[in-house]
Amino acid sequence: MKPVISCVCPTHGRAHIIGEAVESWRRQRPCGFPTELLIVNDCPEQPLTCDVPGVRIVNLDVPMTINAKFNLAVELAVGNYIAWWEDDDISLPHRLARSVAQSRMETTYKQRTAWLWAQDGLTPTGNMFFGTSFFSRRLFLDSGGAGDVGAPDVTALRNMAGAGEVIDEAAAAQDMFLVYRWGGVPVVHDSGFYGADGMSSPSARLAEYRRRTFELPEFRPGVQKIVPAWRNDYSAMANLAVARSAESDRGRKSYWAKSGTIIPGRH
Repeated sequence: MKPVISCVCPTHGRAHIIGEAVESWRRQRPCGFPTELLIVNDCPEQPLTCDVPGVRIVNLDVPMTINAKFNLAVELAVGNYIAWWEDDDISLPHRLARSVAQSRMETTYKQRTAWLWAQDGLTPTGNMFFGTSFFSRRLFLDSGGAGDVGAPDVTALRNMAGAGEVIDEAAAAQDMFLVYRWGGVPVVHDSGFYGADGMSSPSARLAEYRRRTFELPEFRPGVQKIVPAWRNDYSAMANLAVARSAESDRGRKSYWAKSGTIIPGRH
């Protein structure tokens, strides 16, 4: 039997944007394996529904700390392999095919380069980007997963790196597949609420995170049906950014060639 890839998407109070994450999954090119999109929603005030085939939603009755939700989401996945699917970022159509090819379905794989989204286009940037991760479900669970407190993404990667190889690709522009939208969408980011600095307990941080989420004008209580759609043509934006990057690189090479100087970092 072929392995299954579960694209795992934890969410909380983000019905107004998660349709873009679902659309990202729908647009994925064939990767050689069956896939599912698993959405784990721990916002009982806003249950989610979706009628897209292959999308599975688990609406929890109680909110969870982010670490606990990370771990539960992977436990609930049916796939042998996990592609971490952020609810507020965009995955370009070549993501799964690239992940399968680079990991060879044997190692943990991620990219440390991505497109940073802004209204006027995309620019390349670098960071840890756990949202690009592709890994074995069994390795995640057996190595300790996301732990109990602290940054769950850092903990998960550290645990998996201790148990096996991690390919951390500095992907070229044409191969980058994540559109990172920090500050570009109306959400409260949970990264400030991990509760590892001793200032408050994880449960207190969770309560504060929920309070701020409910204060957003975009938040709507009650059952919400997910309608998959992109608000922008992110593929076209990425193609334009790749072309601009190539043009800039050609200009840089031409300048150094005319000057008779070896191009820094290229020899």
